Amino acid sequence: MSVTVLNDVIFPRQIVEVGVRGMNRRRNERTENQAGFVQVTVLWSRTLREFVIGMVPLTVEQWATVEGLHEVTEGGAFGMLILDPKDSLVTAAQGRLQGFAGSQLVGTNGFGYGVPVYRLFKRYSAYGTTRTHDRRITRPMATPAITRGGSPVTVGSGAGNISINLDTGTVTFVADASQAIQSITVGSTTVLNFSNGTGIVAALSVGQRVYLSGITGTAATTLNGLSHEVINVGATSLTIAITTTGLTATGGTAAKYPQASEALAWSGGFYVPVHFRDDSIDWEIVRGGPSESGRLLAGPSVVLVEIREQ
Repeated sequence: MSVTVLNDVIFPRQIVEVGVRGMNRRRNERTENQAGFVQVTVLWSRTLREFVIGMVPLTVEQWATVEGLHEVTEGGAFGMLILDPKDSLVTAAQGRLQGFAGSQLVGTNGFGYGVPVYRLFKRYSAYGTTRTHDRRITRPMATPAITRGGSPVTVGSGAGNISINLDTGTVTFVADASQAIQSITVGSTTVLNFSNGTGIVAALSVGQRVYLSGITGTAATTLNGLSHEVINVGATSLTIAITTTGLTATGGTAAKYPQASEALAWSGGFYVPVHFRDDSIDWEIVRGGPSESGRLLAGPSVVLVEIREQ
């Protein structure tokens, strides 16, 4: 289990700006044979950040803030948020949303996939190549700006609107259209039948994806909580390429969400979730004086490490 992050505890920006040293950490396993050939196995798929606080002398007042954070987080038993002084912003060209369904990422990063829930990513690139790496962002600041097909998306409860969870970095869309399923015909393909063709049938076309929920019967786990490609549109029906032969399916709702043809992007700031690496923090007076107002303290081993979140 991950360390619980206290989302209202934010490491003071003014102390970070005084001076901080950091590290981007990966974990690979390297082996070398007798002939000198090296093989590297990637053990971590994500880079984790590390920050050393107190390398630059702090006033007694500033150091008291660090001690306060150490106490409030129970010596690192709980996490907090910090602004990475070199990497805390995402532009619309870097920000990507990717679909999330069935406890896993689905579709192509940066585009819809017919599902309601999406996660935030920042795309990094290397100069002179088209290679990229997408970093999962779990702690956006304030309310990030979301675009769909290049147009801003409104936070709200209306059709096509969104809600944003700042504690997980997930965006949930309100359906563009939805309709109750009247009946389901199982078989080598699955036919969704509706009372009319003016609702979800009119909203979708062949090649697009329909999201299903609330279906009961033995086909429920195969159909619910996922988007499915529409392979045929009838007068009052949609056919999806899912085999349900021998299963039962009743009721439920069909809905339309962002499609694979629609680019999904975001922009804004973000925090890094961190905790104190050690139970103890050390300090030393590097400039003495007769009163606290003139003293400076350093903490050469006060380290904050990033908490990996899902």
